[in-house]
Amino acid sequence: MLSRNGEVMEKCCVKGTTELKRLEELSTYLRIIADTNRLQILCLLKKGERCVCNIHEPLNMPQNLASHHLKSLRDAGLVVARREGKWVHYRIDIEKLNYLTDLYKQVILGGFDENQSIGTGMCKLQEA
Repeated sequence: MLSRNGEVMEKCCVKGTTELKRLEELSTYLRIIADTNRLQILCLLKKGERCVCNIHEPLNMPQNLASHHLKSLRDAGLVVARREGKWVHYRIDIEKLNYLTDLYKQVILGGFDENQSIGTGMCKLQEA
């Protein structure tokens, strides 16, 4: 904990700390996956790499909308694109998704130990 004007502050509330940067990264991730269309795309990609035409058709959405959501997922680092001729194939970046899932568990759920209370989540983030 840090002190500012005699007030004790948690590291996650102090600008420039690693803890705040992790919270911002988690916040971005949660905003990205809060969209139903993007969650549907991630669900399709669970089974492997797909071209955009194999994403928009099963979801019954226009190709440009699917491409828009795929760009958001790519920008967030959740999806990786690979070009093959005129086609672009997309897949989930498992390492990034695992990292963000672990970060979520640390912050929200209090870590990985079942004996920890939910309230210990922020403390675990500060120790990381």
